[in-house]
Amino acid sequence: MSHEASTLKQHSQQDRKKVLKRAFFMASGTLTSRILGLLRDMALAALFERSVTDAWTAAFRLPNLFRRLFGEGSLSVSFIPVFMQARAEDSSGIRAQNLLNALYTVFLIFLGSLTVLGILYMEQVLGLILSADYAKNPEKWLLTVRMARIMFGFVYFVCSYAYFMGVLNALGSFGLPAVAPALLNISMLVFTFLPPSWFPQIGDGLAWGVLVGGILQALLLWLALRGRGYLPRVQRQIWNEDVRRVLKNMLPGLLGMGLLQFTTLVNLHFASSMGEGAISYIYWADRLLEMPLSLVSVSLGAALLPTLSELALRNERNKFREVVQEHFLFSLFLAWPATLGLFFLAEPIIEVLFKRGHFTVLDAKNTAIVLQVYAVSLLFVSGVRILSPAFYAVKNTWLPALTSAGALLLHLSWAAWWIRRAGLQGLVLSSLVAMALQFIVMSLALRILIMKIEWRKTLTEALKIFFAGVGLAGAVQIYFPLAEVLEFSSLGKLMALVLAILAGAVVYFTCSMALRLEQAQFLLSSLKRKN
Repeated sequence: MSHEASTLKQHSQQDRKKVLKRAFFMASGTLTSRILGLLRDMALAALFERSVTDAWTAAFRLPNLFRRLFGEGSLSVSFIPVFMQARAEDSSGIRAQNLLNALYTVFLIFLGSLTVLGILYMEQVLGLILSADYAKNPEKWLLTVRMARIMFGFVYFVCSYAYFMGVLNALGSFGLPAVAPALLNISMLVFTFLPPSWFPQIGDGLAWGVLVGGILQALLLWLALRGRGYLPRVQRQIWNEDVRRVLKNMLPGLLGMGLLQFTTLVNLHFASSMGEGAISYIYWADRLLEMPLSLVSVSLGAALLPTLSELALRNERNKFREVVQEHFLFSLFLAWPATLGLFFLAEPIIEVLFKRGHFTVLDAKNTAIVLQVYAVSLLFVSGVRILSPAFYAVKNTWLPALTSAGALLLHLSWAAWWIRRAGLQGLVLSSLVAMALQFIVMSLALRILIMKIEWRKTLTEALKIFFAGVGLAGAVQIYFPLAEVLEFSSLGKLMALVLAILAGAVVYFTCSMALRLEQAQFLLSSLKRKN
């Protein structure tokens, strides 16, 4: 190997280590938040009837839409490249601080107005989102409107948190922003267990927990920015070239992510006409999907953007292509076992986590049906999340937006057809197929507009990952005879599930090493260096 090739390989490994280190910090913090969120959802399912959980879920969809839209990196993808360029071109830091202050002032005005209008006109907004059948139950409808008004204040605080997170990510801090959402879940968990008699109406505590949690997570990052000397302040001058560039890039970026997240509102509309519990089933399945999704693609995609932005600024095309391909395969390496595990163990997972109190066997079966479809969609969602930063890094924000719009239009046009044939499962199948088509279009556009993908190498590695997953799929089947031996008791099911997951993980990693998968070898070598 030539000295030049050896140097390029070392640089590539350093870039990979940098991205994965950032992703690790984000994933570690996110894991804490997701575990707390899972405990909260378990309590919600057990302590409240489906009418209340449906009302809370419907009310939470709007503020949660903004959380996903801004809080999972969508704001950062437009802000980070411009902020990093401002810091690089002005060593005094004045230009970067002006950008921070001006954007903060713009967001303060916009988000404040949006929050007030949302609270005032919440009944009309929900009337557009939910089906007419949902409003036929007056008690449930009024509870939904009441909860939504309380929770909509969360929008202001979660968007502020997202902006603070973008600044900290640009400064190289990933761990604390990922941990901050844990405060939201702690607050919601505490309020879930507070006696209902403490509040004027049942369900009020669930709504107040969301609002208080939003305040806490924004406050934590506010303190972190103040400590680093980058706390944004309100200023009169809110327009400059950097602000214009951020907002210009943000519009299609937010449109693209917004259209992707708008699918949840479409599903909410259709589910609200499908009887008691349908809204809750989709929510719980979606929450279980968020665990691997946030740990793999959201963390990896957010950590990938600063590195790709640096490479784009330096016009290092070959390294740019290598980084994208390597991390796409790494995402697939992590997402594929998660997909198989959730698909084959959907019902056992849901029974172990949720089957108690008001959560019945029928609830478990219905939620499992949705989860199996969502498990497959994990592959395509994670793929889109990894490919999107490549477009954002070169400031092409319109392509992801257009593909998201196309996927949404497909879902809207054929969702009713899918529902007539497969009911609740058909609804989520509709979004799955639309997402798969979006991933295919983005892959082709990436090759045409940005870089030529080395398909032979990528497909060879992907095929190896597929065969390693076949071993995992066989290994997790051990759950069913184990659960039978342990007499299907609650503790027995938990033990069988843990053993099945461990068996699947061991077999998957062993097969990956036997197939000489680069991703498995990299993880093993990293672990050895740590030791």
